[in-house]
Amino acid sequence: MKPSSFSRFQDWLSAWDDAKTRQVLVVVLAVLSGLLLGMLVYTITKYVLDQMFPFPPGLYMMQGAQKAELMKTVALQVFLVIPITWMVGTLVGGYCATRMGKVGQFPAWITGILLIAYFWIDLLSLPNDMALFVLCPILVVICAVAGGWLGMYMTVQKSLKSAA
Repeated sequence: MKPSSFSRFQDWLSAWDDAKTRQVLVVVLAVLSGLLLGMLVYTITKYVLDQMFPFPPGLYMMQGAQKAELMKTVALQVFLVIPITWMVGTLVGGYCATRMGKVGQFPAWITGILLIAYFWIDLLSLPNDMALFVLCPILVVICAVAGGWLGMYMTVQKSLKSAA
């Protein structure tokens, strides 16, 4: 009978040594670095794109019906900017976490989960609709998996070149 993931995880936790401590610290630092880089890329990209496609002035000060009327005048590009910045930030953060961790793709996945929380919190301050809250996890998961895959691909290619 093949052992389950949970039983393998229990076995891994049962015997602890310095090598495991080092490995866990490397993964934690890789995830935090990927998260920081993803947030930084997101913030810079969002700032640049907000300068290109700004929200109408006074939008944040209005309430209810006035805000709804003003939101109808907002160009579609403004709402496309938000998911694009999520995708770029998550892809860069996941790639960085995977390359630094060198233990598989899961640092990118953890980075993606943490970035979803960050993007949702940031989305609360922006004028938006419910579709963006639903779209956020889907796009971030796709980009986290892609960043993890790309990071592992580059790590394996580098190790193959160094072995040759």
